[in-house]
Amino acid sequence: MDLWLLLAMVDEAQMGNKVDGSWTSQAYNNILDHLHESGLVGLNKNNIKNNQKVCKDKSREVHDLFSRLSGFA
Repeated sequence: MDLWLLLAMVDEAQMGNKVDGSWTSQAYNNILDHLHESGLVGLNKNNIKNNQKVCKDKSREVHDLFSRLSGFA
């Protein structure tokens, strides 16, 4: 799900559906449509928001891990 969500989010950001760091309602609808077409049915806007938080936390952990190592910063 993470990969499909990230791909859909990139598409929506490129279309300009992220304004001042927030997704528009249309962006969430488009992301849901994309995920449903990918076979991930039964999801809603709250599922997307929660998954975004999880992905953001994971990326922070990876950044913190590699930023302390010389050569990776």
